[in-house]
Formats: sequence, C-alpha cells, structure tokens
Amino acid sequence: MIPSVSIITIAYNHERFIASCIESVLAQTCPDWEQIILDDGSTDGTGDVVRQFNDPRIRYVRQENRGIEALAHTYNNALQLCRAPVVALLEGDDTWPKQKLARQLAAFGNLSTVLAFGEVEDMDADGIRARASSRTAAKRRKLPQSILRNDPVGSATRYLLTVEGQSYIAPATVLIRKSSLEEIGGFQYVPGICPPDVPTFIRLSRLGTFSYSPEVCGYRRRHLTSSTLQFLQPMSTTPRDFIFSLLPQPEFGLSEADQKAIEKTWRPRSQTREFVAGRICLLEQQWKQARSHFLRALHPGYPRAAAAAAAGWLLSWAHCDLEGVFRLTGRIVLRPRQE
Repeated sequence: MIPSVSIITIAYNHERFIASCIESVLAQTCPDWEQIILDDGSTDGTGDVVRQFNDPRIRYVRQENRGIEALAHTYNNALQLCRAPVVALLEGDDTWPKQKLARQLAAFGNLSTVLAFGEVEDMDADGIRARASSRTAAKRRKLPQSILRNDPVGSATRYLLTVEGQSYIAPATVLIRKSSLEEIGGFQYVPGICPPDVPTFIRLSRLGTFSYSPEVCGYRRRHLTSSTLQFLQPMSTTPRDFIFSLLPQPEFGLSEADQKAIEKTWRPRSQTREFVAGRICLLEQQWKQARSHFLRALHPGYPRAAAAAAAGWLLSWAHCDLEGVFRLTGRIVLRPRQE
C-alpha cells in the first residue's frame, strides 16, 4: 500500500546521530510512512547503524559522495524514490517529536496547501535541548498570519527574500505536497554551496498556501561537524548572491525601494558570520584567529552583535571560550570536534 508520507533523510557521516533520527520516526503516533535514507557516500559506520533497524518501511540507499554542492541533486534522487503524496524532510542528525506527522498531515486535506511547517527546537551533539527560545522563534511569533500561512498566495515571498527569511522555515519541521514539488521541478539547485531549502520554499510560495503550527515539529542538532558550520563562509555569501539575483525579476513585482529594503536586511550577515567563526576558533583554542574574526564582527550600527564580539575578543586574551555564557543563557553549547 502507498504510505501517507515519504520521509527523505539525507545522511553523510551521521553514525553518531542516525539511530536517534530513525528512532524518532519509529516513535511516530502516525505509523503510515516510509523513510528513504540516502547515504551520500559516508566514510563512517552510518550504513551499519541503519541496517540494524529491521523495519520494511525504512529503505537505505547509498550513492557515491556528491558533496554539499550537489545537495539539491541528492534530494531529487531521493524524491524519485518517494511513493507518498506528501514528502517530509528530516536530515540524518535531526529528530522529531512523536506527534509530528499526526499533527501536520491533516493540513494537506486543504488542496491549496503546498507546505506545512512549525516551530523548531535546537539541541546539541548529545541531544540536550536548548532551554531558551531562539531569536528567530521570537520574530516568527510576531509575524502576521498572512506571512505564516502565505495567504493570499505570495504573501510570504518577500519575507523569504530577506535575511530573516532564511531561517523562517526550519527544514526539520517541513512537509511538502509532492505534486507541488514536481511542478516546480523538484528541489531547487543554486550553483555553489547553497542549501536547497530556501530557494525551494521561495518557488513554493508562488504556488500555494502554507500551514503553520505553533507546536514544536522538529529538533535541529547543532554541532561543529554540521555542514552549516563547516561551510560558514559560502553558506553566508552564496544565498545572499542568489537572493540579490532574484530581486529584479518581474515575477516578484518589487519596486526599486523594495529591493533596497531587502538588500539592507542582509548587511548584518557578515558580522553574524564573523562572530560565529570567532566562537568556533575560541572553542578550538585558536586565540589569534578568534580575535581577527571578532574585530571584523564589531560594527557600531549593530550594538548587540558588537557587544558579543567585544566579549569574545576579551575572552580570547584570557584563553576562554564563550560556551559558558551560552549555557547560562539556556542556548546550545558547541563542543570540540574531538568530543
């Protein structure tokens, strides 16, 4: 029988995390699913861990490593294997709450719905969840319903083009109507290192409405071996350049003033990137490099970011990292790679 939802799980060297990922799927109160785990040529024991799960709903497929630059193509390879009318996204190092599918699948009874998403919680490499809500979640709670639900169609498009829109929809919470994905040509590929999620969400926002749940619909793992932190520089600049290339296109109907306003939202992006790079250098005891990053993160126009960068710069001289501060504020703590 055809399942109600096909879960796409892309994995690369997720030996440490993939069991938790699969267990969270097995725990779903909605049992009508298939999980397609596409291993992008892992060099660790990811495949061995997956094969320990004896459930016919889990399909393990391995391909030669294509890397993060071809991630959209890898997702589209998995999409071709999906049998269900709804596709869910769950990377090999993320997990779900057990009510996730039961909570979100009902939204697709509305034929105008092309995408469902919800709130996300961060967790560290050991699965310990953040106690504090993220700033992104706080901003999302203040968004008007027209943007959250993309109703009327296209209401969320402009927001998705801003820098805040890059984290507006967490992939770990997402379900997509398969026919809608196929209508836009599958997951969208952008040359260079650019995750396919936001380009895909932008195209979907021109096609139908969204369903938003204020409940937690996914747990996103933060760790130093994640692609987001390993490719910090290109993950920042390539999406920006892609968005800027879209702004003049007639289909978005943006005035010159609109385009400049969107471009302005991207200005703090480099400061954020430099701060995160400095934080990682502190953790790896690269004190001089950390100071260089924090100095580049200092900007009088963004006082909160500047204050954090100044604190990091001072801690670098004391040979301390920032993780204790993050722990005290209830946020996710990064751990050294060797751990």
